[in-house]
Amino acid sequence: MYQIFVVEDELLIRQSIRNVIENMQGPYALCGEASDGEMALSMMQDLMPDIVLTDIRMPFLDGFELIRHAKAMMPWLKIVIISGYGDFESAQKAISLGVDQYLLKPIRPPELMKTIEIMASRIDAEKQQRISVRNYEDDEVQHALRQHFMQQLLYGGLHTSTLLERAHALKLDVVKPSYQPVLFFFGQEELDYRLLQLCVRNLMERLDNPLYYFNEASTLTVLCDGRDQESLSENVYQFISILRHELREFCPIITTVVGHPVHRLSAVCQAYRTAADLLRKVYGVSAGQVVDASDAAQIAAQIIELGDPFGQQFQQKLQHTSSADIPALVDEALDSPDGSRFNSALMRYYALIDLLKMTALLLVKATPELDMKDVASRLSAEYDVMAASGTLPAFRQAAIELLQRSVGLRKENLSIMKYSHVISKAEKYVAENFCNPNISLLSVSKYVGMSAAHFSTVFSQTVGRSFINYLTGMRIERAKELLTKTNMKLSTIAMEIGYNEPNYFSHVFRKLEGTTPKEYRIRTQGDQ
Repeated sequence: MYQIFVVEDELLIRQSIRNVIENMQGPYALCGEASDGEMALSMMQDLMPDIVLTDIRMPFLDGFELIRHAKAMMPWLKIVIISGYGDFESAQKAISLGVDQYLLKPIRPPELMKTIEIMASRIDAEKQQRISVRNYEDDEVQHALRQHFMQQLLYGGLHTSTLLERAHALKLDVVKPSYQPVLFFFGQEELDYRLLQLCVRNLMERLDNPLYYFNEASTLTVLCDGRDQESLSENVYQFISILRHELREFCPIITTVVGHPVHRLSAVCQAYRTAADLLRKVYGVSAGQVVDASDAAQIAAQIIELGDPFGQQFQQKLQHTSSADIPALVDEALDSPDGSRFNSALMRYYALIDLLKMTALLLVKATPELDMKDVASRLSAEYDVMAASGTLPAFRQAAIELLQRSVGLRKENLSIMKYSHVISKAEKYVAENFCNPNISLLSVSKYVGMSAAHFSTVFSQTVGRSFINYLTGMRIERAKELLTKTNMKLSTIAMEIGYNEPNYFSHVFRKLEGTTPKEYRIRTQGDQ
């Protein structure tokens, strides 16, 4: 399916383009649209389209600036400019930015459809070229030497001066202000790993990044760099998005671990070891997820200090709860606002480890003749923490059984601390500001103190849907409430929930609900 995004500030033109795309035969889908470049850039980073149709003259961020930023983040994009300006200067600038097609308004539907089909054909041709086997000849020797260098860098054992000498001989620029290893695990049955390595190699050559290494057939390590912490984080998460996009059809499930950033070449080895150890722990419970070592360390520290992973109120209730009431108490905790933390498989894993340790300690206290290691070993065999962390229902069942086992033995309150995840902060902010038409992925990520790319990844895998879908869902739920309980005009409701254009609101509503706002109002108010 070719995902198409439209950027046009004139509503009627945007509607006509939308109609052309929706009426096209074949694997074409309109994934989003925006009336200005700034809003478009925020949405596109979340939606990852294949083809972008954009105007040039727009408020806030013009088409040329949008293209420049978008191509930097998503180099695979096919860009089609649709403009009323056919001057030589505009065309020349479009060429310099790598625009694929330049169409003049007014656009006839057959012409637009033909252009979209051509863009799709180019995407297919480039994809085929990337996976085709090539003869590297002398380059193969250079590639092998660089892989050997990366092996020495990651596994350690060489002095920094020796590494720099070998890097210079291989024409590798490794002197950077900061580094960050990123590990990818391609754990999928019947995967052609030879073809996978070829695809990755072609991608890295196109991105001009030779600092990568296949530790084994299914595990890739890439060394990213940046001038400071902010640019490093942005580079890392943009690269993750690019690699996942390029390999999404070939290998849809890619587990990723982002290592700790370091500022010395000699420290890369330890950062890699820490990330590799984390990957071994999480790939079974976080398949297809992106886990940041910094986030993992924070979660682990909070779980350890928490004592009871469900929080203070849960702990207080637990002191006066019977074994039979444990399931209801756990469900209450999972359904509470703070229960959203357990959407993270990594959080569930650490929580079960903590409950297992607590149960083992209490069993030993109740029966001093027992050996702590023996008890922990038997409990670990009885409760497969890895498997139980994989899904929320399995986690719930394991937590209930461990708590039921320990509730009668628990005699003292453990240390407790409040835990507030960055996603909870973001959700609260969105709940209070979703009616603001200027709220975006960029503004929310800035509010919680993360880069847009990092926040987008963390949010989507924690909440289970992209930020744009989450924001749209909240707006539409509010619209449904207003349609049912008030007689407000559709244009007023659109403004009330953050949409400046009633027609776009109607389009989004129909796309999600399968009916128009007017039809929904007639049906729901008639049922009352």
